[in-house]
Amino acid sequence: MEAYKESGSGLLALPHLDGKAYAAASLSGSAVSLVAGALLFGIVLGDPGFMLRVNASLLMGPAVIPATAGNPPQVLLAGLLVHFVLGFVYAGLIVVVIHRWGMAVGLVGGALLGLALYLIGVYAISYFFPWIYPLRNWMLLVTHLILGGLVGAVYELLDEYDLPFPAASEA
Repeated sequence: MEAYKESGSGLLALPHLDGKAYAAASLSGSAVSLVAGALLFGIVLGDPGFMLRVNASLLMGPAVIPATAGNPPQVLLAGLLVHFVLGFVYAGLIVVVIHRWGMAVGLVGGALLGLALYLIGVYAISYFFPWIYPLRNWMLLVTHLILGGLVGAVYELLDEYDLPFPAASEA
């Protein structure tokens, strides 16, 4: 056990996370999920700004959600801020779980973690923000799946520290 602490390798060591890969995965996952959300809500509801207004409501309250409130720049900026901050946090959780497992696990595992984050967001966060619960829908689910899968895949694609697990003889 001391060997792991001294050498910094092995299963008990802190993970080698690639900061550049994490930043790229976070930004690309957040941006693509935002565009996908705008397209989905635009096509299905005729309201591409809906997702940003929902995000902005976490800072500004539920009054900014209805389409009749319009899309003032400060609401859209608040929505972008919340979206990218949450994307950064979600990506951090996804990367810590899926790193070192490869592209398939990055994509599928990331999407499954996106599903988990959707469920947590809708059901647990609704305790603090009760207006979120009635807004749950398949389009928000799809954007979370896209975010998770893309973060996992991009991180695994760019990760420079993808080291194999130590051999049993090293333990």
